[in-house]
Amino acid sequence: MNASAPAYRETAYFEPGTADSSLGDGGWLGIDAVYCISLQSRPDRAAAARAELARAGLLPITTFYRPIRHPDKPVQGIWESHRAVARHALEHGQRRVIILEDDIHFRRLPERDRLARQLDDLPENWNILFLGHWPFRMRFLARDLLETESACAHAYVASERLLHWLAERPFGAPGVALRRGAGKGIDSAYSMLPGCYAVFPMLAVQGASPSDHFAHLRAKAERRLHHRLMRAFPVERGYALGMRGAELWAALRALPTLLRRR
Repeated sequence: MNASAPAYRETAYFEPGTADSSLGDGGWLGIDAVYCISLQSRPDRAAAARAELARAGLLPITTFYRPIRHPDKPVQGIWESHRAVARHALEHGQRRVIILEDDIHFRRLPERDRLARQLDDLPENWNILFLGHWPFRMRFLARDLLETESACAHAYVASERLLHWLAERPFGAPGVALRRGAGKGIDSAYSMLPGCYAVFPMLAVQGASPSDHFAHLRAKAERRLHHRLMRAFPVERGYALGMRGAELWAALRALPTLLRRR
């Protein structure tokens, strides 16, 4: 391990992305902060995320959350990590933050002015602006802005409303709607929330590096179809490629609405 890398700790912790945390003009992309979730046991993914965030110009305003891998249920660990970030943001007076996972890959670099405009165009009661997602349904509000029902929680802007919603709901909380067939994770819950939007085309996809979550599912002895598929195929690469394909398919279905609006 690199001598400059932080030592493994028994509990989760937050750390700055870089020693230089000056924002210069007091803000970036119309948001208060950026968070990136990265397991302590995956220094390789943390390093890759740092490089990607530096490439996008986001590293100086990024705080890394370094949890410990959940021993039994990675899906619960993921949920609680996003929840810990939401609580940290609220405790520090932040109202609009970008939340990323460490497999982030920017297909194109964020543009400060464009994303600020897209955020300004959202209705007052918005919850999420996805920077990358797996859409089930969507409709165009403008050429580069969608209203959507989407899964994936690897790259999104969280509003103050969503931060409160998440902070108040631990994993398995009653009354949280989940999408049938999409599992019990945070992305399934997000796909059922109202007030969700996305930039178009998406800025970020999931990288193809090995995932601890999928490794956990591969290790199960169950004979369900999705477990078999995960053991037989590189699912991470499929997700990375499939997100863009899902977006294009959903865009084609939504195109008539956009044409009528124009």
